[in-house]
Formats: sequence, structure tokens, C-alpha cells
Amino acid sequence: MGEKRGPLRRGIAVKPFIAKVYAGFSPAHEACRLAVENAGITALGTDIPWLFLKGDILQITWEGVYFPLDEVLQALSGCLPPEAEGKIDFLDLEGWSLTRHVLLQGTKPGQPDRFSIAIRCLNHVMDHSGF
Repeated sequence: MGEKRGPLRRGIAVKPFIAKVYAGFSPAHEACRLAVENAGITALGTDIPWLFLKGDILQITWEGVYFPLDEVLQALSGCLPPEAEGKIDFLDLEGWSLTRHVLLQGTKPGQPDRFSIAIRCLNHVMDHSGF
């Protein structure tokens, strides 16, 4: 018989996700959404919408094999106002880690180091999240 390749869902081969990205920032505006969309143009792994502007809240919900995190952080750094709050979580499912970038309040657009960074093992995250 033929060799099976990759996971199957309803008889259709699907690509496994090796990374996930979740984010929320507020306040944000349409120009910021466009900047992030352009920065994320090389993201691979999903054909469904991943970037949303709901009122003044910019949200990212993405799963796939490649996400241009540095480019998206640079776009966010350049477009979010000083009063903005938020974070972006990058889950590396191969490396089993979570990298959280938190926007530092009061920093100005384009200012270097607008984000603090923390990296945790996903086991640690799950142990302390109520799962």
C-alpha cells in the first residue's frame, strides 16, 4: 500500500502548525493595521484572515509555519501611540516555548526597545495557567 504522508483530516493532507501568534494592542488605528499587514505579508501557513481591527483594538490570531515577527514588531513600534497597551505572544511548538513581547507604555513611535521580552517553556506556562 502507499505510504501516508503528514496528518490527514477528512482525507485531505494538512500542514502541521509549528508556530502560533496571538496579540492585542489598543488604541490602534487603520494605518497601524495596514502597516502590520504589510509587515506580515511573508507569513506562511494559513489562508484565513489573521489580523483584525475591532474598534480601536488591533488583534492578531495566526497559526502556521513562518511568521515575520521582527518585521511585525518593527511595524507596531512605528505605528502605536505612546498611550497604547498590549502584547504579542509567539508560541514555538517545535522549540516548546512562549516568547512574550509587551509594549512599554509611554514609549514613542519608532523609539528603539519599545517592547520588553520574556521567554518561557510551554510546560511552565501550562503549569501556571490553570490547565
